[in-house]
Amino acid sequence: MKIETQLPESGVGFGTNNRGASGEFQFGQQSTIDAALAVGTAWNAAHPDHPFSIGQISLKGGGPMPPHLSHRLGVDVDVRPVRKDGKNARVLITDPEYDRARTTALIDLWWRKAPVQLVLFNDTTVIGAGLSRPSPGHANHFHVRLRMRGATIKIKDRGSDVAELQTKLGIESDGRFGPGTAQAVEDFQAGHGLIPDGVVGRDTWKALGIT
Repeated sequence: MKIETQLPESGVGFGTNNRGASGEFQFGQQSTIDAALAVGTAWNAAHPDHPFSIGQISLKGGGPMPPHLSHRLGVDVDVRPVRKDGKNARVLITDPEYDRARTTALIDLWWRKAPVQLVLFNDTTVIGAGLSRPSPGHANHFHVRLRMRGATIKIKDRGSDVAELQTKLGIESDGRFGPGTAQAVEDFQAGHGLIPDGVVGRDTWKALGIT
């Protein structure tokens, strides 16, 4: 686990905020930075005039990053809600400039284009859509936690790593680990001398040729 890849100050579809004087707060695992860039590219295709803004991730090498309790492993990404005016500036979910529709679309895109474990954000509409969980202090940004490359996934998980699994198994790639995906995993495991438990861990990823 290396936390040494720095997010660029800006790129296709995104800018940055709370970066630090030399970008010291925006280091992550390579898979995290790759995911952020993929989301940016996809977002730009649909919203070229409204880039989103990425905040703090981790310090180089990881470890404590006060005042955060997380942001230690290079897989936590803070993102500003989208503003109606497209500016890279702070906005609360109660502000008139808050663009709920675009922010909801952005969070949904993270779920589809990245190996998302959870999203923390306090907009009740987003929560009601099943796209986030409430958490104190998350009214001016949403917090995306990603799974590490090769992390264990199982039924009810979703994200780009689930979609990659489904593609490898030759089934519909919707990024949602449901009963059909679990059955396909069990069949694959049984055919490759693995315990057919429907859980994709290190040995199953290796058998699939993904490391």
